[in-house]
Amino acid sequence: MGALDGKVAIVTGAARGQGEAEARLFVAEGAKVMLTHVSPEGGAVAEALGDLAAFSPHDVSCTADWDRVVLATTQRFGRLDILVNNAAI
Repeated sequence: MGALDGKVAIVTGAARGQGEAEARLFVAEGAKVMLTHVSPEGGAVAEALGDLAAFSPHDVSCTADWDRVVLATTQRFGRLDILVNNAAI
């Protein structure tokens, strides 16, 4: 049992670096994670993490992208518990 079992998170800037590390750790601890990033590289990371992860392209400076990402997360995983706003502008 992981520390985050049953939780659902969005991790922004998750295609590489700190965001990728956070997403990997959250999945390892049992969370379902929506990885987001302006680059499509995050799709490969989410795919490597398996069924507990998904990817959505996301520009954190765009309100419409936030609405879309939150909707995609709740539709895919049923809820949202955690936001790691890692992306830098």
